[in-house]
Amino acid sequence: MATTNTDGTIQVTFAVNAWGTVAGGKWPHFQLLIDGKVIGDATVASASQSRYVFTANVPADKAHALQLVYDNDDTVNGVDRNLFVKSFEVNGKTILAIDPSVKYDTGKIDGLHVIAGQSEMYWPGALNVALPATLFSTAPVDTGSDTATMTTTIKVKAYGIGAGGQAPHFKLLVDGEVVGDAWVNATSATDYTFTAKVDPNEAHKIQIWYDNDATVNGVDRNLYVKSIDIDGKTISATSEMASYDKGPVDGKYVVAGQEGLFWGGALSFGVPEEYFGGAYVPPPPPIPTKPVDIVVNAYGTSAGGQAAHFKLLVDGQVIGDAKASATTAGYKFTADIDPTKAHTVQVWYDNDATVNGVDRNLFVKSVVINGKTVPVTDSIVTYDKGAVDGKDVVKGQEGLYWGGALNIKAGAEMFGDTPVPQNPVPTTPTKPAFYVAANGKDSWSGKLAAPNADGTDGPFASLEKAQAAMRASSTIDTTYVREGTYHLTKTLELTSLDNGHSFKNYPGETPVLSGGEVVKNFTSEGNGLYSAKLATASNLDLIVGDVRQHLAEKYAYDAGDVTSGWRFADAAAGGPSGWYIRSHGSEVTAADIQPGTMIQVMDAERLGDTLTSIESFNATTRTIKLKNGASLPFAEGTTYKLLNNASYVDQAGEFAWRASDGKLLYKAASSGFASTGVEVPRLGTLIKLTGASDVTIDGLTFKNTTTGGDALLLNNADGNHISDNSFLNVGTAIRLSSGSSNNQIAHNTLNHLAENGIEMDGRSNGNTIYANSISNIGEVRKAVSGIFGTGVDNNVISNNDIDHSARYGISFKDYGGSTNTANHNNIIQYNNVSYTGLETADGGAIEILGRSSTNTGLIIQGNRIEHANGLATSAQDSWMFGQKGFGIYLDDMAGGVTVKDNFIKDADWASVQIHGGDNNVVTNNFSVIASNKEDFIRIEWQPVHGTAGDPHNNTITKNVVMGTLPLDDYIELLSANDFVIDQNLVYNVPTYGDRDVSAKPMFTNPYWGDYSLEASSPAFDMGIHDLAWAKMGIVGTAAAGMEQFWDGV
Repeated sequence: MATTNTDGTIQVTFAVNAWGTVAGGKWPHFQLLIDGKVIGDATVASASQSRYVFTANVPADKAHALQLVYDNDDTVNGVDRNLFVKSFEVNGKTILAIDPSVKYDTGKIDGLHVIAGQSEMYWPGALNVALPATLFSTAPVDTGSDTATMTTTIKVKAYGIGAGGQAPHFKLLVDGEVVGDAWVNATSATDYTFTAKVDPNEAHKIQIWYDNDATVNGVDRNLYVKSIDIDGKTISATSEMASYDKGPVDGKYVVAGQEGLFWGGALSFGVPEEYFGGAYVPPPPPIPTKPVDIVVNAYGTSAGGQAAHFKLLVDGQVIGDAKASATTAGYKFTADIDPTKAHTVQVWYDNDATVNGVDRNLFVKSVVINGKTVPVTDSIVTYDKGAVDGKDVVKGQEGLYWGGALNIKAGAEMFGDTPVPQNPVPTTPTKPAFYVAANGKDSWSGKLAAPNADGTDGPFASLEKAQAAMRASSTIDTTYVREGTYHLTKTLELTSLDNGHSFKNYPGETPVLSGGEVVKNFTSEGNGLYSAKLATASNLDLIVGDVRQHLAEKYAYDAGDVTSGWRFADAAAGGPSGWYIRSHGSEVTAADIQPGTMIQVMDAERLGDTLTSIESFNATTRTIKLKNGASLPFAEGTTYKLLNNASYVDQAGEFAWRASDGKLLYKAASSGFASTGVEVPRLGTLIKLTGASDVTIDGLTFKNTTTGGDALLLNNADGNHISDNSFLNVGTAIRLSSGSSNNQIAHNTLNHLAENGIEMDGRSNGNTIYANSISNIGEVRKAVSGIFGTGVDNNVISNNDIDHSARYGISFKDYGGSTNTANHNNIIQYNNVSYTGLETADGGAIEILGRSSTNTGLIIQGNRIEHANGLATSAQDSWMFGQKGFGIYLDDMAGGVTVKDNFIKDADWASVQIHGGDNNVVTNNFSVIASNKEDFIRIEWQPVHGTAGDPHNNTITKNVVMGTLPLDDYIELLSANDFVIDQNLVYNVPTYGDRDVSAKPMFTNPYWGDYSLEASSPAFDMGIHDLAWAKMGIVGTAAAGMEQFWDGV
């Protein structure tokens, strides 16, 4: 800490490291000034570097201007007097003359001819250095004792072409600090070596700043950089870590790294931590915590008007306390504890006394820990009488007559992953109801949950019979469906006659509704192939043991590689068409075109798939004509698969329809499937609500419906309650259509979906869709979403967990024109969305299409988004990974959207993309970006829509953006027009707005996924608040204030 003088100044030592050339017997001379006042001068009478030291008292805690004035430049008898300044020192801090903070005012020192700082002062003038207030602080100096340092060797492999007698020159910067420079006289790749002190526990930015690009007499001076080498590890100039900021190094013209720095500027490398001092050592994992309920079942006797009082402690920490009533009651406490370890639970009775001959006592019957009851007489319980000092300890007992504590040594098994029921224990229904059971009969009354002893009455056998019974009854409105699988051959349709009725699972049981035909009559054909005669051809779906099987395709596929099996195709001879493609070579032959053979085609952008049969094939021209064309033309780089040909069945799990003998052909991994059979989905919709209201569908499992079908369909159905159901191996799980409004769709599990999870259209408004788990979306078709909305208003999409989608997580589509598909005032909040865009490109985890170009009033808030991917193909027949994947995608003029309080990480192209839309607000979002091709915000026009596709009035403020390593920027602007990007907190990326702040955001534990802000985060001073982490996903349903209306049994 500097000593402060009485006048508020501190004494500072300045040094100048310089040398010179003599002319006319005189050496160069300079004056040194601080804030315009001369503090000393010197004659540099040496041709080798010397140190010139000065001291001055300067105001503390303020920035200052240092100026070195070279005042006797001259040429005498053809000899040029020159001054060379290597560096300045301010209280031991070295600033090179070539540092970006140094400027050279050549000539008259009038600010008219200012160039970047350099060592060579060939002209009179001044070197001006802006010194920050931190160099003059009176606060204790951070010695960096807590920061590790190491010396790293950096080699720049470069060569150059000189011009005007001068070689190209570069400065080497590490984290913005100049560590050296070099003149590149070499004309072939040569190493230029530097050393720098760095923190081995951080990523670092290394820049090669080419600062004397010029053309002299028609000769272009250029610098070429092949690579850098960091302690023996080489990074090429064309690596993904590299970027090239052309020209003035202002972040405006940044391209991918390249060898030739033809326009001057800087080649930058964002280098991960592991390049410095060895492999990255992650921080220790956070101590796992789990909220555990502890219930003390106790009663007490009072004395002196005071009840028995006890505290509950876990590992010596008080969790809560209570006064015991005169009758046994359960006193509930919740403790956040490590579920992997054993813990000591104490019930400490702390006010034992006898008052006027009346003895106050506490009696503990048992303690329930994490759902497990521990009687007080259990061997793990002891009673420490009196002072709780371990001196008078006996076996556990109910009566704590002497005060003291019951100690329970609870093993880790009591706190671990063993499921603890969080829902009510299933109880037998007590109200009048109808029942359906696999062993029921439709001739019975349906009022018994099971057949009676003499077999004369019992439950119904079918849902239709129960429906009719409820319609006929004035007192019974609920049907319970018992355990078992019910194979439906027609859709159960509920209408206004069924208003107020419920179909529920019998408490604690899991009834299954299946749309599949059970097939068991298989015959072995050898080599693992089995066939079965079917009355009707199979199509796209086959289920074996609850697992969707693979429709046979011509080429080998790998379930772990979504690119496997696809073949590239050329556009039609007459140009791209939605009806024709041309195969390569002999990849398609006439033998492939069999009855039932299908083709799946995806355009090069992979926006969706066309799945159809083949109209014709011309072997000479290799032209395939589709039976049903696509709206998108198939250009060069299109991919396709040939499907459903019996000759393709050659991998375990594949199946196809063999039209020649009317059989299903299946290749099994083993013969064990034959006894239980397979299911061929036949029914598209299991239950349909048409004009029905106040219907409850709860606790049922929907399975094995056809691709293209909607397992549960609501048409013009309002105010219904769909909850606690499971959907497995269906087409689309739930669809709300034709004005189906004000429905609750909650706490359902949707998995392995051929198409979508939940779909809304046709002005289905005011629905609340929340707490659903939706996974593995688009296993057959690819233009899919976990939740889809088209032409709908005022819906709330909240607290859903959505993962692994071929395309979108959540999508609202407005196709514009006369489609009446504009969407207004919908809210998308507190959802966890991850792993989207796995098989398509140009999509988003949350995507809004807005071709009507209206203000939507849509709010996207509080969502956690990770791994928003994209996959496309090129015209050169190659796969393009990480292509056009966005976290939140405001597509095609989507406007009037508020994007706030979201967390977005690992989006391939951008966390937020605005594509031609107006009046969007993006604020208080946290974004983590990991590569130079990834940005936080991307704003671009959509030229295919003309002037309507020009974006206007978009505001991006008060967001937190962190690069996982130093990156080139956080913005991408392509004809972005009028916008505001400012007041963002950024780290490891350059600032963009004038009021952006560059600082560590101080996330709590990002390695382990905790991106909450520490109390010391600079974000708070900027008016940025932390995110509502506790409200995100299904687990945050209660915290988000969403109603739990389902029974949970």
